[in-house]
Amino acid sequence: MVPFVVAFVAAALLHRTRFLGLAISAGVASAVFLVLGFSFESLTSVRKMILAGAVATLLVLVLEGAKARAKPAIRAVLALAAAAAAIWVISRVLQQLEMNSALLSGAGAALYLVVLVESGNRIGGDTVRAASGALMLGLASGVLALLGASASLAQLGIAAGASAGAVLLIQMLTGGYVPAGWTLALPVSVVAGLVGLLAVFTGGLPWYCLLPTLAISWATCVVPAGKRPVWLTAFLTALAALVPMLLAVALAWFTAGSSST
Repeated sequence: MVPFVVAFVAAALLHRTRFLGLAISAGVASAVFLVLGFSFESLTSVRKMILAGAVATLLVLVLEGAKARAKPAIRAVLALAAAAAAIWVISRVLQQLEMNSALLSGAGAALYLVVLVESGNRIGGDTVRAASGALMLGLASGVLALLGASASLAQLGIAAGASAGAVLLIQMLTGGYVPAGWTLALPVSVVAGLVGLLAVFTGGLPWYCLLPTLAISWATCVVPAGKRPVWLTAFLTALAALVPMLLAVALAWFTAGSSST
C-alpha cells in the first residue's frame, strides 16, 4: 500500500504536467526504502537494478524537462542504454557461464529489455494507455518473481505496478488527459523488465514465461482511440493488457506445478 499512496500523492501534485512518470519512480523508491534500504556497499544484482531504475528516473526528468520528442535517435539511445543495463545487472551470472551460453543469454536478456522499453515508449504519447500497460507489466513481473521464488523482487515488481495504478487512478478521477509527455512507461519498463530477468537468472523462472509480457503494452492498442470518458478508456486498456499478463502468469504457474510433481 505504501508505494500506491506515495505515487498517488505525487501523481496528484504532478498531474497535468509532463513529469507524471516521476510519480511512479517515487512509489518504487518508497518500496526500495522499506524492502532493501538505500545502502550500496555491496553492489548486488538487485542493487544494480535499483540504480538502473534511478537512471531511468533521471532520463524522465531530462527528456521531459527538455520537451524532447520521441525521435528515432533518442529511442535508439534509450534502447542501447536498456541493453547495457540488462547485461550489467546480470553480469555476475553471465560470468559463471560458458562463453557460448553467456553470449546467448546476454543477447537474449538485452533484446528482451530493449523490446520492452521500446514498446512502452511507442504508447507513451497516450498517458492512459501507458499507465494501463505499466500497471499490468509491473504486476506481471511481481507475480512472476514470486513464482520464481524471489520475495524481494516480487515486492519491487508489484510496487511498480501499484505505483502505475495510482497514476492511472488519478487520471480516472480527474477525467482529463495530461500533456503529451512520452516517458511515463520508462521507469516501469526498466524496473519490471529487470525484475523479470533477475527472476530468470537468479531464481527459478523459465525464460519463456517472460515472452507474453512483451505484448502487454501493445495490447492496449487493441482499444481504438475515440471520444469516451477517461475512466472507460482506462478500464478497457487495462483489461486488454490483462490478457497477456495472465498468459505469462499461467505459464509460470503451470511450469511451477509440473516441476514440483
